Amino acid sequence: MKFWVTLEDHEAEVEFRTEGDRLLLEVDGRRLEADFQRLPDGEVYSLLVNGKSHEVRVSPGAGALEVTVRGTRVPVEVRHPLEKMLGATLRKGAATGTETIAAPMPGLVVALRVKTGEVVAPGQAVVVVEAMKMQNELVAAHGGIVSEVLVRERQSVAAGQALMRLKAGA
Repeated sequence: MKFWVTLEDHEAEVEFRTEGDRLLLEVDGRRLEADFQRLPDGEVYSLLVNGKSHEVRVSPGAGALEVTVRGTRVPVEVRHPLEKMLGATLRKGAATGTETIAAPMPGLVVALRVKTGEVVAPGQAVVVVEAMKMQNELVAAHGGIVSEVLVRERQSVAAGQALMRLKAGA
């Protein structure tokens, strides 16, 4: 089964499966195998990776899972690919005041609705990506001024690839 995982601003497609007490992961082309056991309290797992034992606590957090390893707590967002396609096409960079429009899945850019320097309203269509024989019109969540157009029409794009950036202001 595949999921999109976001950990400390790094997003990756993760494929995992279990075989008995064995966990098999593939992340960014790397394979990881681990033996795992769920401990009695239900939130703690014992993992054996490359001969090293790790105790990992996984609990629900605010909008993400809270994963604790060696006393360090890290929020981890896990999304189904369909959820990513439908709801994660826009990311807001709060610290930088930018909004990045990203491809929800691999596809082909069929139309750019705006150009660099144009003012975009919240909810306005900015790019159309065709994927799986369907056209997906991507919109700006917050609006702003188009600061970068990172693709061209008829260009193939990868899932999660940044297509354009908007900066705050109007």
